[in-house]
Amino acid sequence: MPLPDAGALGPKHWLARVRDLSRRKTRDAEGACIVEGVHAVQQAVAAGLPIEAILVCEGRVRTPEVRAWVDDVRARHLPLVELSTGQFERVARMDSPVALVAIVAWRPVRTEGLPASNADVIVIAEDLDEAGNLGSLIRTADGAGAGALIATGTGADPAQRKCLRASLGTAFRLPIALTATTGEALQWARARGYTVVATSPVAAHSYADAPYRTPLAVVFGNERHGLRGETLAACDHLIRIPMRGAADSLNVTVAAGVVLYEVRRQIDAL
Repeated sequence: MPLPDAGALGPKHWLARVRDLSRRKTRDAEGACIVEGVHAVQQAVAAGLPIEAILVCEGRVRTPEVRAWVDDVRARHLPLVELSTGQFERVARMDSPVALVAIVAWRPVRTEGLPASNADVIVIAEDLDEAGNLGSLIRTADGAGAGALIATGTGADPAQRKCLRASLGTAFRLPIALTATTGEALQWARARGYTVVATSPVAAHSYADAPYRTPLAVVFGNERHGLRGETLAACDHLIRIPMRGAADSLNVTVAAGVVLYEVRRQIDAL
């Protein structure tokens, strides 16, 4: 059955719809999410994802580029809904004003749903709590050329709006999977021949001195507690990032950027 005309449903419907999708239970059940911000919405549309509605506040469309994009969306008869400034303020949660919010059919897959072809590098994120950190990690993994990211545990939801916002829409192009435990992710990786590397402050070798053999899975841990002991024990190699100051560790996304770009440098040099 075709969806009803998005504009005919009225602002109240979409305000309620956004409230519903703010709950993970609803997102999981329906396979839909809220995408906030011009770039992220554009990425969702460019990825060809089913669009339930694109909510726009005309008063916030302030650049010719965004105006041209909105006009193109309207010309293509995508489901565009105009909201007043007051209505839009009840929808958008970004600190800086944005002009676009979309409701999109998207959710992470299980590992069996990842592409069949093996990527040379994948990222495994264990028990990340902060949606912003997970989104930034997705963006970093995509930028460094990783082929997939597996988020483990019951922490941050990749489909949460803050995560998608921090990923700048890269979540829609980098394959993302969920597993209940890191053990499941490692089992999946080992069955496909991946060598598993993880960061640890007590590792003997610096990340810059370690030779990386592909296919490679790089594991990053929880923001506060790091990686579980059983996860560290299951890895093939441990590496550390030398710390010169008072802090004993880096933010997980910064650590990922340091390691993944060194991995990519070595791979590209072969």
